Amino acid sequence: MGRVARLPIPRGLRRRIWALVAKRLQIDPASVPGDLRDYPHFLSLFTRALPAGSRPIPSGNYWLSPADGKLVTLDRVCAEGSWVIKGTPYSTRELVPGGHLDGLLGYQALQIYLSPRDYHRYHAPCQMEVLAAIVEPGDLQPVDPSLVRRSMRVLTTNRRILLHCRSADGTPFSMLFVGALNVGGMRFVFDETLGQAPWMRTLRHFDPAPRLEIGDELGHFELGSTVLLFAPPQMRPLVAAGDATKARTPLLSTIRSAETANLEESQ
Repeated sequence: MGRVARLPIPRGLRRRIWALVAKRLQIDPASVPGDLRDYPHFLSLFTRALPAGSRPIPSGNYWLSPADGKLVTLDRVCAEGSWVIKGTPYSTRELVPGGHLDGLLGYQALQIYLSPRDYHRYHAPCQMEVLAAIVEPGDLQPVDPSLVRRSMRVLTTNRRILLHCRSADGTPFSMLFVGALNVGGMRFVFDETLGQAPWMRTLRHFDPAPRLEIGDELGHFELGSTVLLFAPPQMRPLVAAGDATKARTPLLSTIRSAETANLEESQ
């Protein structure tokens, strides 16, 4: 599939072929910048950038969505896990490479599924540094919730990359990227070799830590998949499970809810 996705299409045929592909996959034409003839192969269309000037960074006390897609689930991280995704319970430690969650217990876990029609680049949810990356080799099974109704355990066996990060105010958080059917590649702008073959279980520490501004591009999926954002517990979600998400648009408010503030004061 990787080779097929990179097969060059003659320039004279591209506009017609890509228009048919976009219609088939329900890709919004407004999300495809430039001339369709400028995309030499399917992968270049699939990993397209945002149109110039679109989705300016909003002002306010927000963390932004790292990706377009659908918020499949929003839950809390606990040591042994009581997660239930599409009716399937599993341990968070099964899902997270390395199983090191001590610093993230109680955090919110937001799972965003990207369908083929979605924009497939991912972005920094806040001003941040990337401290380390853990690579976990695995399968490339489908992660579409409509195709895996009986089990979401593919999220624990597919290829995964976990980024341990720190926001500008020193708050730790993590992001998990899960590969899926077909190509399953993941690319990152701060490390060109991360997510590329050969797939081996590895731990990388970054010194100095790469820095990104809020909304900066982090990288992109080469067909697939799913992003999980492990966000601080005090933040207030601005979307609910089942809602659509858009990269570079508000996902969480950093202003504490009244319920959270009262709980902290009582402690």
